[in-house]
Amino acid sequence: TATPSPTATPNPFPPAQSPPTRIVAPSIGLDSPVVENGWHQETVNGQTVSVWDVAEYAAGWHINSALPGHGGNVVLSGHHNIKGEVFRYIVDLKPGDIITLYADGRPYEYRVEENFIVKDKGEPPEVRRQNAQWIGPFDDERLTLVTCWPYTNNTHRVIVIAKPVKK
Repeated sequence: TATPSPTATPNPFPPAQSPPTRIVAPSIGLDSPVVENGWHQETVNGQTVSVWDVAEYAAGWHINSALPGHGGNVVLSGHHNIKGEVFRYIVDLKPGDIITLYADGRPYEYRVEENFIVKDKGEPPEVRRQNAQWIGPFDDERLTLVTCWPYTNNTHRVIVIAKPVKK
């Protein structure tokens, strides 16, 4: 007789109706408010480009990203070396570490799957577009955290991908 494979149980909470308001990652001592985060237009080398704003003293939920529990990419960015340094230690997150987002007063848990660094500053537009794919839409539910790196500079981006923990 074959043993049935375990099936994932869906999150016990309904999909969030509001943006996340708090992020907690105990393995790196992260416990920060989350605020809504948009973008603005700048002229760079004669071209108008959209530039993401970065929250001060909080993590920023990208307003065009998914809400927890809805499927898609929930994107948060934060400073690593100024204005609260809320994402200073996300570079130290390891696969298996738990990150909890709170929305509508409920916890939504995610498990880190990947943590990697990409060079961004001074790179050609096609490389920067490729880097930006990580904050774009995805079909699967995921949490993406983004910050600059290294601590003494902003030439690279740390990207952390986490997937929902099924209860």
